[in-house]
Amino acid sequence: MAALAGLALLAAGLLQVIVGSRGQVFWQLVGTALSVAVVAATAWWAFTTRRVWKRWLNIVIAALAAANIVLGFLEFGLRQATGALAIVTGALLYATATPRALWTTQRTPIPGRLRSPTGGPDSGGSGSGAPTSPTSPWLLVNPRSGDGKAGRVGLVEAARGLGFSVHVLEAGDDPGALARAAVAGGADAVGVAGGDGSMGLVAAVAVEAGVPFVCVPSGTRNHFAGDLGLDRGDPLAALAAVAGPERRVDVAMVGDRMFVNNVSLGAYADLVADPRYRAGKLATAHAVLPASLRGERELLRVDLRDADGREHPDVLVLLVACNPYALNGVRERMDGGLLQVSALRARTGAALAGLATRALARGGRVPAGTGWAQWTTTVLRVEAPLPRLAAGIDGEAATLAAPLEFRVLPGALRVLVPPALASRTLRPRLHRWSTLRGLLRVAAGSGGDR
Repeated sequence: MAALAGLALLAAGLLQVIVGSRGQVFWQLVGTALSVAVVAATAWWAFTTRRVWKRWLNIVIAALAAANIVLGFLEFGLRQATGALAIVTGALLYATATPRALWTTQRTPIPGRLRSPTGGPDSGGSGSGAPTSPTSPWLLVNPRSGDGKAGRVGLVEAARGLGFSVHVLEAGDDPGALARAAVAGGADAVGVAGGDGSMGLVAAVAVEAGVPFVCVPSGTRNHFAGDLGLDRGDPLAALAAVAGPERRVDVAMVGDRMFVNNVSLGAYADLVADPRYRAGKLATAHAVLPASLRGERELLRVDLRDADGREHPDVLVLLVACNPYALNGVRERMDGGLLQVSALRARTGAALAGLATRALARGGRVPAGTGWAQWTTTVLRVEAPLPRLAAGIDGEAATLAAPLEFRVLPGALRVLVPPALASRTLRPRLHRWSTLRGLLRVAAGSGGDR
């Protein structure tokens, strides 16, 4: 009921602001939209221009436009204080109460199956959900990932306390070789506490040996862990997977190299290959990417065909992902059995800005055309005139021999997840009508059956 009350309060606040402003809300929205457009245009120009004075001029204009937005809302909010307060209170109440209301009525999982924490029915992977309970789990801990996150939270000691045999990664160690030695020594589950780059190397051993895999997010971004539904801010909670259920998810191959997230070619691959990238990602991006966005970088020559047979002879960025990513950067499914291919050919800041504008005008859908193409497949072949291509595999720099052969391995990886994930329900999308219908079912006392 708290979520519905928040929604009602939000609606009442909007009504009060619209009626009470006597048309001023319309001009406020128009002014805000224009200011946002100015901020976006000048910020983009500042990032892509070659001249220093133009960069600083655009930064100043963007700052003034942003200040205009803030001051406009402050002035309008003071004149419509009651409605503004109702909108803020209602939005916060709706956002915090809705997931709790839906989760508490749907926390019992469907018998024989796992509910997904990542957004779609069983999208986190398929499996019986029965606890595997390995007796000799092995964990590789990268002490440098996430600026030393493992050491700050006492991860090594906590893992050993739960029965893991722990190996702390040292300079020059081969994660794959260490995992194979652990399996040969009797480990019946292998895992990684680190970032995405080391996940695929140990996951490949888990697939080869047919043993379960444990993912402990202690890196910087941990996209794989986030798509599984793990709390990326709490690596210690992920250790509970040693007593949790099993979930089968897809992995993919490029040649003989396995990846769990994606492989990138072109400008992004050059970025991760830069020696400065690990020490300062944002600074390196600012040093490397503007050249690409100004049209100073040659496109990567490739022989690539999409699902409809159209040729794409060159790309600025080519991204091949294991299962499709949504616009928010999250995979709705991890067991879809597909590769998502995204080819960006627009090579200048102006072309990219035009592509983004057209995408916004189409409700977030990127239009197909000369600057962009995206499709799904199960296999992909990429040929190139160069014998070897720089690549980013799960965010780590690599060099691959051409031609590149991509394929997906459906349900090949057995992932152990914490017991709490077995009873988690779908993540509600607050802006969808399905969420509102779910709340109404909960209020009517019928939500627990769905």
